[in-house]
Amino acid sequence: MRRLLSCSRLLFAAGLLGFLAACSSEQDAVISLRPVPFEMRVPPGIAPRLSIGPVEGPFGEQVRQAGALASVTVYYNPVEQGRKTIFMTAYWFPAEKFDALKVPDQPPLFGSEVLRTGGHVLSVAGPVDAIFAPDTPDGRNLTALYGVIFLPETYRGAE
Repeated sequence: MRRLLSCSRLLFAAGLLGFLAACSSEQDAVISLRPVPFEMRVPPGIAPRLSIGPVEGPFGEQVRQAGALASVTVYYNPVEQGRKTIFMTAYWFPAEKFDALKVPDQPPLFGSEVLRTGGHVLSVAGPVDAIFAPDTPDGRNLTALYGVIFLPETYRGAE
């Protein structure tokens, strides 16, 4: 029960921070998700901690075979010592390919739909559990990001 209350508080805090971050978008920094044709707005103090790279290895091949037009891995580089870690992956699919991949009663293999536009889908797969303790600088940074990665207003089409 205590763990459930702790998780509820964390989710509430993440939602509140996400709302506050969305409200203060004029102060946000923008990172490119190229080759995915979008930019992502993030709090400016967190932007330097993020880097991107390709989806690699066997899973990268699986993404291509599934029909993704583009995908990108977003890494978080910790404030405190440690190695960068995968924070999220963004995918750009033709809508019909993305829809065909949905399997009832199973988590989505290629993320959750965030935007559907022009016959395409932007989907995001993010962390399912806390990567860092919530009371650390890195934990606070990621809690702020958790609240916004699944909001459509976090993303805008890149030129």
